[in-house]
Amino acid sequence: IEVPAIALPQARIRVAKPPASGVEVMRLEDVGVTYDGSTWVLRHVDLRIQRGEKVGLIGLNGMGKTTLLRVLAGVLAPGEGRRVLGHKVVPGYQAQDFAETMDPSMTLLATLKSAAPGATEQSIRNLLGSFLFSGDDIEKTVGILSGGEKMRMAFARLLVKPPNFLLLDEPTTH
Repeated sequence: IEVPAIALPQARIRVAKPPASGVEVMRLEDVGVTYDGSTWVLRHVDLRIQRGEKVGLIGLNGMGKTTLLRVLAGVLAPGEGRRVLGHKVVPGYQAQDFAETMDPSMTLLATLKSAAPGATEQSIRNLLGSFLFSGDDIEKTVGILSGGEKMRMAFARLLVKPPNFLLLDEPTTH
């Protein structure tokens, strides 16, 4: 039996060019993080990331990878040390729990408008279309999206204001 090929729509993502950053993108100086005030998740972390570098964090569960990404993204302040964001750096952080970071009662259009208040409705519609949300889809609420649709929506929200420093926490999990 020959199974016919099914033509699935292909995403053609068009994202505006992000602003250029300085040479140094991020610097951590003697950073430490504790959640309970006594047990250190990270301690004495020194790190420099330069424009154009690609960094991967690999380690066992519970080793502090997500905590480090949260510090780099500015979501979590270090308990000690300094986080220095480079000149004109625009971080874009995609958390593991991306679905929980979107209001399930908001429409797709409203979600992107709230993420980029200065963006035109047409540019938001174009971006949603490039992520395969078109026509009446943009009036769907986030809460009724499937897992794959939520992932596409999370990336659309991330890219509506193009970052020049992309931080992805377990991007292949979903």
